[in-house]
Amino acid sequence: MTRKLLISLLAAVLALVSCTRDGVELNLGVGPFGPETRKVLLMYEAGFNSLSGDIANNIKTLQNGWLPGKARTDDVLLVFSHMTTQRRTYSVESSPVLIRVYQENDQPVLDTLKTWPVGTPVANAGMVTEVFNLVRDLFPARGYGAIMSSHASGWLPKGYINDCKQYEGYQRGGAGTIVWAPPQRRTFGQEYYDQGSKTQEIELRDLAAAIPYHLDYMLFDACLMSTVEVAWELRNVCSYLAFSPCEIPSAGFDYSVVAECLLKPETPDLQSVCEAYFARYEHDSTYGAAITMVDCGALDGLASTCRTLFDRYRTGIRNVDGELVQVYDRAITDKYYYVFFDLEDMLRQSGASAEDLALLQKALDDAIVYEAHTSRFISVRLERCCGLAVYLPSYPDARKDIWHGTPFLDGFYKENISWNDATRLVE
Repeated sequence: MTRKLLISLLAAVLALVSCTRDGVELNLGVGPFGPETRKVLLMYEAGFNSLSGDIANNIKTLQNGWLPGKARTDDVLLVFSHMTTQRRTYSVESSPVLIRVYQENDQPVLDTLKTWPVGTPVANAGMVTEVFNLVRDLFPARGYGAIMSSHASGWLPKGYINDCKQYEGYQRGGAGTIVWAPPQRRTFGQEYYDQGSKTQEIELRDLAAAIPYHLDYMLFDACLMSTVEVAWELRNVCSYLAFSPCEIPSAGFDYSVVAECLLKPETPDLQSVCEAYFARYEHDSTYGAAITMVDCGALDGLASTCRTLFDRYRTGIRNVDGELVQVYDRAITDKYYYVFFDLEDMLRQSGASAEDLALLQKALDDAIVYEAHTSRFISVRLERCCGLAVYLPSYPDARKDIWHGTPFLDGFYKENISWNDATRLVE
């Protein structure tokens, strides 16, 4: 092989591995079976729940946009879905399916690749691993990305929403005698099973461990996932994350542009998907929107900065008036309490100096590729938002109000959340 030919081949490989768009470098992987030219997008739809009808509509909308072809070198669009046969009917179980969506003779085609047995639950780590491995085996590619759709609740523990008293062991009380009740949130992928009598969810750490290979990006069409805890847990799973610190309207993202943005260009354009989502709800009088895109490669710097500032302002964080801190979740009545607080505003309200806030802002600017929010989301006013939420630890005197965490959540956080290992938010 001549030196000139070798240099040309190396340049071609580097062109596949690293691309730049709008000043943001996106690193694309090389497939496990050798260099490939195509990309794969997997939509993982855990929809045997109240979102089933909306997910079905999203799949229909997907067919109305740009679609790849079926040739060996064409990009691959896959939908793995598990939905109810009728909306909110959980006693009649159904079969999960893996479908390839492509265009042939100017018409959309849905080609079923595999059907699982009726009643197979998909909101578990084992199924995530099985499906992702099957995708790689069927379609070796130079890069993979995923859209994860279902109910979600960031980093909160599995089962916490369904039976919190077994964890907390007490009634929430304090000034005004606030009656204890759980936040109405779920971990990712909540689904019904056993004829609708039980629910299954995937904890954050299990989800991260279940992805068997590196992804170029992950987009969560799921509520309350844009937290530093989620981002940190998934930082080694994918290069880029897109998610919302608020809830997501049930209609979700604009699926008419998803394939065109993520598969049609040489480099997946995740930011344009985020922009299309924000545009969809920017002037919506019912909902509103918040969306964040994160460069996972910059999260080490953010964690290092936060560890310094959490230690420096530990007393302020533990004693801050939580009602003054920007929140992203809703307390629907006085029986519910807040869990997701803005990272930057928490430190601001805890007494961080202008110099330290500038240090934090630099780390946030490095990590956050894109962030947008309306002035409100339903009943939540969005006034001081950096785009990443964080947990606010409980008071040291164990007062139990709706603006702080609980001793149980403190303990769970210390034992199970890797972000705490890196930053020591909760000691």
